[in-house]
Order: sequence, then C-alpha cells, then structure tokens
Amino acid sequence: METFGFLREEDRLPEGVAAPGGALDVAPLLGTWFATDHHATGVLRITLSRRDGALVIRTFGADSTGSQDWGETAATVYGATVTATEAMAFTAAYDFGFLHTILAAYAKQGILVLDTFNTFADASGRSNYFSREFFYRPSGGAGG
Repeated sequence: METFGFLREEDRLPEGVAAPGGALDVAPLLGTWFATDHHATGVLRITLSRRDGALVIRTFGADSTGSQDWGETAATVYGATVTATEAMAFTAAYDFGFLHTILAAYAKQGILVLDTFNTFADASGRSNYFSREFFYRPSGGAGG
C-alpha cells in the first residue's frame, strides 16, 4: 500500500476508499450569483462558468456608476472532503497593479459566501482589508 503525506486526519483517505482521481465537477457552482445586499459597496455579482472543464470567474465590483467589470480569471476549486467529486468552493486572484485581491468562496444551501482579502500595492497609505459578502443565484441560474 502506498503511503501519502498528511497533516490532519481529514487529509487521509478513509480505509478501503480509493481517491476519486480527475478534476472536481464544477457544475454545482456555475451561473450568475448576485449580492444579497442591494446596496453592496464591494462585489455586486459573480459569473462562474466552465472552460475546458475548469472554473472561470468574472467579477463585477460596485462603482459609483453602477458596476465595474474586473474581467475573467481562473479559479482553483475545492471539494468538501478528499473523496469529493463535486466542487463546493473556490479561490481566485486579481492583480490590478495598485491592488491585489484574493477571493475565497464556498456555496452552501443555495448561498455563496465570498471572502475578499485586499492588499494595496501603491503608496496611498490605505490599510489592507478583509470583507465578507453573501450571494444568491436566482432559480434556474445554474449553468452546465
């Protein structure tokens, strides 16, 4: 039997269970997710789509004119366990030059919880900051 490294018990495969192998299915995350706060000042909506089996995210930030398209970036997906076959969470990063933003999100019971970690790379003196926002996907909003 081959031995794999682990740091926590949850890193191990259960006895007698084979690793699922292959990429996680991103279908449960697909679609357009909207901020539950209609007066959001952070992220207004996120579109998650599949490209070549991988998850791609397009983010729209709140702006005084409505919204600002941050563009697309690749996301890394995560399952709930080491034997998962479906994605339920993701991370992604944006580099705007003056600002680096890391997105970390998970979906549970029809809600997407998004944490952003924002680091300023300019000389503005602004503090790096964290935010948490909640999103919903309208009925029939899932893609495939």
